[in-house]
This record gives sequence, structure tokens and C-alpha cells, in this order.
Amino acid sequence: MATGATKSEVSNLVLAWSGSHLQWLQWECMKVLRWESVSVLNHDDLRDKLLDLAKSMPAIGGVYFTTKTPFFSLAPTRVVSGREQAIQSLHMGESNVPPVVFFTEAFGEETTIIERDIPGFQSTVEGIWPQAKRKSQALEMLETVAIELRRTPRGGCVAIDVGNERAMMALFANGKLIWSMTTEDLEGDGILYHVVNAMRRQKLDETFDTSALFMGNVEQSGDLVKSFERFFSSVEVKYPEVDWNTKPPSPQHWSALTGILPCE
Repeated sequence: MATGATKSEVSNLVLAWSGSHLQWLQWECMKVLRWESVSVLNHDDLRDKLLDLAKSMPAIGGVYFTTKTPFFSLAPTRVVSGREQAIQSLHMGESNVPPVVFFTEAFGEETTIIERDIPGFQSTVEGIWPQAKRKSQALEMLETVAIELRRTPRGGCVAIDVGNERAMMALFANGKLIWSMTTEDLEGDGILYHVVNAMRRQKLDETFDTSALFMGNVEQSGDLVKSFERFFSSVEVKYPEVDWNTKPPSPQHWSALTGILPCE
């Protein structure tokens, strides 16, 4: 159920869909006016839900949408340019749907991030809001951590964004991104297993000072955080730095969406 006051003034909307779960929030210059997290299992339900949102926000201005915890791959643009479909097939499996491509220079040279798309997602959103702009949740997470590590250097950092069906993970060493992936293995020690294996493959031994930074559907006192506290010197759950008209019970669940909010 949507929470918060409805405003008639021009505001903005950001939404993320995983293919079965939708998060959205309405904001105005870094103040969240309304928010909702709801099960949306197919395109027909998504279209109906977005049409309801459009009716409740007649004066909406900017609209930003992203795939929630997407499968993705990244590599230097000079290496993958023109080969994005092949890279998707190699790293994420065969698909008749073209990947979504984004670019960044946050990692020292122009880098391409290739995301597996959800068929029909973009056309559904743009059919309701032609002005909508697509964003990358994966890229936002990686860039945010890279910038934070430049401001506050540390030996190593594992960043993990936990969604409803998937989790995105990234490993930084001495400020450089050295590994990233998305997993559906959320049960038990699945996430920890992937992270520890990645550290071993990158030859980061137990003496390397590495911290863990969590975002998304995770609790500070939950089992996932506790499992990481056994192995990492510092474990932190990231909370959004925004004002809330009505604060949600677990604001950290909204870190990804608030991270892509431009202040307009």
C-alpha cells in the first residue's frame, strides 16, 4: 500500500522492477513524498499498476526507471564495443532480447555495463511516460562505492545490494573494482560463499583488511550481516540520506532507489 501524502505540485517518480517485484517512490528535491513496495508478477499487472500511479500523480515531471538487481557484465568499452549481444550471451546466457547498455568513466577508462533486459519493461514505462529515462541500478551501486572509497580509502571493500530475488555483489581492492556479479543464491551462506571465493580467486588472503557494505533488503541484526561479521573487520548497512514525508519501517530497503534521485 502506498504511504505518504499526495501532492498536486510537480514532483518526480523513480521505480524499479525485478520482473516480479516493484518498488517506487515519489520525490521532490530529495524529500520522499510517497513510497510503495509491492508484488507485480507480469507485464499486464505492471501496466495496470503504472496506470494507477499516473492517475494519482497527474502533475508528474521526471520519471526514472531501472531494472531491480539486474544480471550484468562490465568491461572496457574499447573491448566490447559492437559485441554487447555476444557478451550478454557469454556471461548471462542466450537471449533474443538485446541488452541494455550504459557507459561510465568512474573506473579509470570508459567502461560499458551490459544488463540483461526484462522484455517489454521499457516499452510499458515509456508508453505511459514518454519522458521517462532509464537508469542502471548496478552502475549506481558501483559508482557510489567507488566515489566513497576515494573519499575514505580502505584496503578492501565488498559491496552487496540485496533484492527480493537476486543480489548484486562487487569487490574493490585499494580503491579499484576487481570483481562483480549478480546471484540468485540468497539462502543460507550463498552470498558469503560467492564473496569468499571471489576474494580467493583474486588472491586476497585473510590478512587483507576488507570491510563489507550492505544495501537493500538486509537488517543490521539479521543472519546475513551476522555471517559476514565472522569474517570481516567492519560490516555496515547503508541507509538513504534523504528526508521522508513518512519514513518506511526499513529505510535501508530503499537505498538503491534513493541513490539515483537527482535533486531537481
